[in-house]
Amino acid sequence: MKPDLTFRALVPVALAVFAVLSGTAGAQSAASAPTTAAPAPDYTPTRADVERDLAAWRESGLEAQWAGDETPDINSPVYISDYRKYQSTVHGSGMSQPASQSQTEPQRRW
Repeated sequence: MKPDLTFRALVPVALAVFAVLSGTAGAQSAASAPTTAAPAPDYTPTRADVERDLAAWRESGLEAQWAGDETPDINSPVYISDYRKYQSTVHGSGMSQPASQSQTEPQRRW
């Protein structure tokens, strides 16, 4: 057989092997992916929770940073400082937690 024909015969086989192997690798990485910071599906914040969160967002200075058309530099020291201030206000204010979370577990709502 000519080398050109051998190569043409092996290409579909190689593609099939690649497709099979990449499919299982993708399934493994999806299974080990970390969970998101989304709230629990049974969590419904009260109006007061949302108002306290918005007030903390504004007081920390994050609202002003997100006010323009451009996305702020989330790696800048100013943004990091403002975000930490926001987090400490939100997590330190005693906002109600979902019933499924105990008081000892860290909050993962944001």
